[in-house]
Amino acid sequence: MNKCIEKNCREYSLSLSDFCWKHTDDKKAYRDKLGDYIKTSNSIKGFYLRHLQFVDAQWQGIDAQEVDLAGANLQGADLTAANMKGADLTGTNLRLANLASVDFEDAHMLKCDLSFARMWHAVIKNANISESDLSEADLLGVVFSNVKFWHVKLTDAKFITRYSFIGRTPIDETGALSASEAYRSLKQYFVSNGRYDDSSWASFKEKDFQRKYFFKKRRIAYIPSLVMGLLCGYGEKPDRVIASSLSLMFLYSALYGVLGVLQVPQELAHRGLTFWDYIYFSIITFTTVGFGDLTPKMIPLYQMLVGAEAFTGVFMMGLFVFTLARKYTAR
Repeated sequence: MNKCIEKNCREYSLSLSDFCWKHTDDKKAYRDKLGDYIKTSNSIKGFYLRHLQFVDAQWQGIDAQEVDLAGANLQGADLTAANMKGADLTGTNLRLANLASVDFEDAHMLKCDLSFARMWHAVIKNANISESDLSEADLLGVVFSNVKFWHVKLTDAKFITRYSFIGRTPIDETGALSASEAYRSLKQYFVSNGRYDDSSWASFKEKDFQRKYFFKKRRIAYIPSLVMGLLCGYGEKPDRVIASSLSLMFLYSALYGVLGVLQVPQELAHRGLTFWDYIYFSIITFTTVGFGDLTPKMIPLYQMLVGAEAFTGVFMMGLFVFTLARKYTAR
């Protein structure tokens, strides 16, 4: 790239020109020249077009890989099926643009205006769209993968679901705090659109990265966050409550067996207690049924242990009801 030949100008010159956009005297003539080039080659690959003003450009299927359009105004442009891999779209105005099936892989889209854009089946992978505006954008079939999604404006955006985000890292997870905030904004978007199952997914991811942030900062809040994550998935995974409850019942039954907590009823004196008796006792204690056919020995430590399981059971049953209601009903 060459410097703009205008005296004292520090900008680079536009591709196919000796001047930057600011110092291009006949801007219409430059747009016509660029348009003619595109009609011939259908490519602006690697072009430097920073601050270009080309409203309603008709660039369908164009090869714009690694093009620099930072600060450009392409409002209302038609870029259907364009290749914009690695493009610099920092601060670019793509409001009302047709971006259907555009490949934005590795693109830099910081503070990009995508409001009211039609983005059907666009691919946004390994891209940075932090602080971009997706208000009222039509995102049917859009694929997000490993994107920086910090402070993205999603007001009235259409057709975003949890399945729009794919891969092991649907949102860039380099920074635990920024990832947590990104999932929080998605959670709020899903809740406002009545997508409660999707909001549950986003809420779990938010809390999970919040836990990682607590661990990184050595905060005491890490411990309760870890416990709640294991027990119930931060209130979003009822299956974890069931698995945790079964594990606790098995653990208590093992403790009862090792310590010999239970009294042997007269009717079982001929064979003694088996491991299944301890499991049975643990279940009826955990669920607070307590038939009374099996009882702990009158030793304070054993009574406290049995009481602790009963308390844990009540807590876990309440947690299960809360988690189930939170996941499948309005919040």
